Amino acid sequence: MKKNIFISGVSKGIGRELALYHLKQGDHVYGISRSKCDELQKYENFYHHSIDLSQSKSITENLEKFSDLQQVKKLDRLYLNAGLIPKLSRLDQQKFDDFNYVISVNLFSYKILLDFFLNRENLLLEQIIVSASISGVRAREGMSAYAVSKSALNMMMKIYALENPHLFFAVIGLCIFDSQISRVMSLDNPDINQFLELKKLAERMSQKNNYLVSPEQRAKDLIHVLNNIETLKITSGDFFEIRNLLD
Repeated sequence: MKKNIFISGVSKGIGRELALYHLKQGDHVYGISRSKCDELQKYENFYHHSIDLSQSKSITENLEKFSDLQQVKKLDRLYLNAGLIPKLSRLDQQKFDDFNYVISVNLFSYKILLDFFLNRENLLLEQIIVSASISGVRAREGMSAYAVSKSALNMMMKIYALENPHLFFAVIGLCIFDSQISRVMSLDNPDINQFLELKKLAERMSQKNNYLVSPEQRAKDLIHVLNNIETLKITSGDFFEIRNLLD
């Protein structure tokens, strides 16, 4: 049976790869992002609405204007995926506006999107998938607002799961893969020299074959995990790192 899928951050990276996977399965994919993706627009079963997730006050209003989405009575998978880290920085050197920008996209938008769907009458939700990060568990110098947002995201999703036991919240740390975030943490970034542990991570990424997987491969890994929730003993609302699940 064909599924209805929602993906935030759909135009690039793992969001795009998840969309392509589901579209090729014949599923209906409803995606939001600031920009469009021509590759996705070729599919008749792809529906897109432009939303800037850093503009917290306008997200709900824009979702209500997503007319194709308004017709949906059931979402089989809700991927909350958008996230960013513009630059590496000491926390005490990060300007508040920059801090707030990252928090708005990586945390506040997740709450606004989730509340929109949870409070919609006559909408059945099945599975909620959250793009989490080990940065929310393991503190590293230089990760500043990104780490703060991911730590708060873990707790927020745990509470949502406790308050909504009829839904399954898969909170999956996607580990490092080729993305905007990994490029910020590369040896090409001169800021990385300030942060020893991040520099060591960047060196591993540059030296080890297959250490930095493609977004396509990571999307396949995530689909495998989601299709084997019970076998892998994944519990709702708890953080799991995908690399450990694949071992």
